[in-house]
Amino acid sequence: MAASREEQSRNSWIKEDDPHKLPPFPVFKDGYEDILEDRRGNSDLRFAIRSREVPAYKYNHPRTSAQIKEYVRKSDRVTFTIEQVASETGTPKAEVEKEANAILDEMAHNLRMGAIRGIATVLPKVMKKMYNRVYVNKEGISRVQHLIKEYPVILMPSHRSYADFLLMSYVFYHYDLPLPVIAAAMDFMGMNFVGWLLRNSGAFYIRRTFGTDKLYWSVFTEYVQTHITNGDAPVEFFVEGTRSRTGKSLVPKLGMMKACLEPYFKAHVPDIMVLPISISYDRTLEESLYSYELLGVPKPKESTSGLLKASSILNEDFGNIHMFIGEPISIRQFSIGKIDRVQHSLAPRYIASLTSDEEKLMKELAYQVVLEQQKHMVISPWALVATVLIQNKDGIDLQQLVKEVEWLKRQTANLGGYVDWPGNEKPEMVIRARLELHKHILDISDEDFVELKNIKPPPNVTPELRRDGVISQAALQVLLSLYRNQLLYLFVRPAMVTLAVNGCLQETMSMDELFKRYEFLEHLFRHEFVFKPGQTKEDFDKALLNLTHGGGLVIVDNQVQIKKSTNKYTTFLSLMFEPFLLAYWVLCKHFLSLGCDVNGKPLPKKPKVVCKEAQQLAVRWLQEGSLKHYEVMNLDILGNGLLSMIHMGAVAKDKRSGETYVSPNQVTVSSISEQIGRYIELPVVPDPRFNSTPNFSAQSKDKVTVPAKL
Repeated sequence: MAASREEQSRNSWIKEDDPHKLPPFPVFKDGYEDILEDRRGNSDLRFAIRSREVPAYKYNHPRTSAQIKEYVRKSDRVTFTIEQVASETGTPKAEVEKEANAILDEMAHNLRMGAIRGIATVLPKVMKKMYNRVYVNKEGISRVQHLIKEYPVILMPSHRSYADFLLMSYVFYHYDLPLPVIAAAMDFMGMNFVGWLLRNSGAFYIRRTFGTDKLYWSVFTEYVQTHITNGDAPVEFFVEGTRSRTGKSLVPKLGMMKACLEPYFKAHVPDIMVLPISISYDRTLEESLYSYELLGVPKPKESTSGLLKASSILNEDFGNIHMFIGEPISIRQFSIGKIDRVQHSLAPRYIASLTSDEEKLMKELAYQVVLEQQKHMVISPWALVATVLIQNKDGIDLQQLVKEVEWLKRQTANLGGYVDWPGNEKPEMVIRARLELHKHILDISDEDFVELKNIKPPPNVTPELRRDGVISQAALQVLLSLYRNQLLYLFVRPAMVTLAVNGCLQETMSMDELFKRYEFLEHLFRHEFVFKPGQTKEDFDKALLNLTHGGGLVIVDNQVQIKKSTNKYTTFLSLMFEPFLLAYWVLCKHFLSLGCDVNGKPLPKKPKVVCKEAQQLAVRWLQEGSLKHYEVMNLDILGNGLLSMIHMGAVAKDKRSGETYVSPNQVTVSSISEQIGRYIELPVVPDPRFNSTPNFSAQSKDKVTVPAKL
């Protein structure tokens, strides 16, 4: 039986977490409620068709989906843009109007209760098959119930799975809240029936990029903003822009935020409430697909038939889900003293124009939202297990694994991480349960030795690649990294200190030099991890405080004592981040091996071509035994490294015939390569200049061409 809420501690919740032995009342854990508990004992159909009393925004004027579309068509913004485009292009106004209507028809959602009730009937049945519990923090729901009546609300969930937006809508249906309208990618629109179902449940479809298309921008902006100003429904979008396939938070994108916040900047509404929402999974639905996709195997196109073929996952166990609805951020409060809204009184409000201060504010808010999402992520014990297994590729004794995981759990909690650890179970039983949950990728021998096994590749991987050891090993390591990466936001700042300390060959290091090396790593990792702009020194000081209090760093007279500061803690943290630095180093070595033109300058190449070639260089060194970290094949890491080098001036970027090309500054790239050697021990590898274009054959058992997406 569950303990009372007053008896709960942060990491102690229920004595026996068995979804088949449920008490006759909701299960609470630190303010979380399992919303599947009631569904297991009652009719899903009765739940779906019940009457709902939904709170509404106090200034809302109820409108149908058709009326919303008509409002957008006749709005000043769209009318002005139609006339402007017709004048600039010489296209008849009637044709531009027709194009605007087509854009709106392609984009707009419907909220039809028949479709919504259908999903509300089927979705609980699916979730009960796949998940043990779906936890939601009750305090967050109470906040939404109040806010929705007083303010326009924007929902900004984390985005690690396709399941996110379905889960959000289901939770709001469960608690009788107005269903959000959700910005969805066009990929789903082409799925037979599914695309229609999502549209009729509140999804509006937008193109991933629409560049300088004034007409599309105008229709899109007006469509989003009319929902906010009239309070038709909460607007939901993912500030990261796309799913994170790596388990890490992505650097935020500002396009949707610009459209959503403009009504406040131009005084259409007195305030807007932004809700950061953290969604955590014990096991991600797409884990295997992600691991191969990050290695360059093209993802299968979204289709209804593909969805039906994937129905076998209903027989698998995906553990628990946690949703945490965070503290609301008031745009009015957030912007006090930072912007001057009076400037917009000099021009028509429908003309898109934001000041530099407003652009800066949006960027600051976007980073704040992502950091808030991270703060309330729930860390599964499996993330700890995966982190230890990555550093023990050849296997590990179960008892040693338990010790390592318990140690890592303490370090995670010390940094403020919330580990979902049953407090009344023995650590070995907790870990055995998580190993069982992930038995598709590991074995436990009769002698309790834990070993990794190959994962089943997706259907679109060729038979040749299925037989190859490198691609399989890489996919397995990348899959483990998806869960280890869930910890990295906690450890990255202390680890940037420990990397500098562990790589130092002197007896001491001054604090100025330590900060200088920390700054270099932050620049290098700027696309890998989320760092709030302008907060480098504050983050550095906090990392030092954590390390000195935790016994990982010894400082005497403003000098770091290197030998005394090199211990299990600093070494473990450094090893967590070593694969990223090693991948960047491989990218540098590839750049330094490129051929030159007649003027002696490196030949420019497309960014994805550069990443693919760097990946193949890594493959060759892995096959030769020069490298040990299969994560260096991860195209996401290589791509992030390339972006950082562009920002650091090591790589130049230019446009040619509408295509982006990059070319290295050999001196700067060489400098970055040497500096990476200050943090990790670099492997001894053959000079890539003598074989810069390896010819791997997919037919060979020992050599492989990785089919990176181009």
